[in-house]
Amino acid sequence: MYQWRKFEFFEEKFSGKVPDDIAGKIQCCSSGKGRIVLGCDDGTASLLDRGLKFNYGFQAHSSSVLFLQQLKQRNFLVTVGEDEQIASQPPVVCLKIFDLDKMQPEGTSTSSPDCIQILRIFTNQFHEAKITSFLVLEEAPPLLLIVIGLDNGSIYCIQGDIARERIKRFKLQVENHSDKSQSSITGLGFRVDGQVLQLFAVTPNTVNLFNMHTQTPTRQTLDQIGSSVTSVAMTDRSEFIIGRPEAIYFYEVDGRGPCWAFEGEKKFLGWFRGYLLCVFADQRTGKNTFNVYDLKNRLIAHSIVVKEVSQMLCEWGNIILILEDKSALCIGEKDMESKLDMLFKKNLYTVAINLVQSQQADAAGQH
Repeated sequence: MYQWRKFEFFEEKFSGKVPDDIAGKIQCCSSGKGRIVLGCDDGTASLLDRGLKFNYGFQAHSSSVLFLQQLKQRNFLVTVGEDEQIASQPPVVCLKIFDLDKMQPEGTSTSSPDCIQILRIFTNQFHEAKITSFLVLEEAPPLLLIVIGLDNGSIYCIQGDIARERIKRFKLQVENHSDKSQSSITGLGFRVDGQVLQLFAVTPNTVNLFNMHTQTPTRQTLDQIGSSVTSVAMTDRSEFIIGRPEAIYFYEVDGRGPCWAFEGEKKFLGWFRGYLLCVFADQRTGKNTFNVYDLKNRLIAHSIVVKEVSQMLCEWGNIILILEDKSALCIGEKDMESKLDMLFKKNLYTVAINLVQSQQADAAGQH
């Protein structure tokens, strides 16, 4: 078994707590435009600035925020949540779009952004099911493609100028099991290559790829193993990553690519500046560990034991872990000089050269 070398190429920038203004249980998060947005089970969405400073919060849904995504091209927030209609009726699941540049003045000291669209997700044609995954792709503004994975093996898609409700709705079918534990859509990922748009979709049993540029999207099965937990990510090279207890698998459009045998239940996966991020539960100790892997140079660039992680995201050039107890860790990469200094002290000149070369190649690839 290859032994991974460990180096501390990252450091804790700050740790603290999520502001007390956020009272509910955090269920979802998103980042972009220099802010983090947290959605809670009390229906609130809260925006935090650098250093996790509370900017403002507002009531996005009357009951609960299930998923949200901050858009990158326009200052919009897309949320999915439950809204109470009538006291005795179950809540309705709605999709809302908020324009964060337009605040509506209220009589109170708090203000909330303009809600420019509300859509009911489930209709007579699109029957209700439990939402298990959610993803928004910004096509050419003002067009969006919203995909909603369900526990019955279906994916509902809403596409078009959603703010003006010039939309088409369609459904993709992955699995058709009567057993929901086998058919649930546990992860989604978009791959855009020029004009070609593809969608990865995972269930506990399969990894699938939909070609979205055909009139009727076509599906191919890339693998007969999937993942029952929602730990997926996309690399900057448009590879789809899935965490399973025995390993982490990479997928490209033609099937399974490399796999890395890291044991332990993968709770969160991410990708940050060419590094693989992973929060996993160690079976032997029962503890959660957060590792940053440099796969190219086969080294662990950071490793830390953490409490139960609730959310993981990247913003401000850092990695942010929000824990179940509402504490937060902000981890950033050290500069190249510090890393090389560390390697030179250990006479690891080959590692140092490889590191510089791979970082230069990454930098060239990003331009």
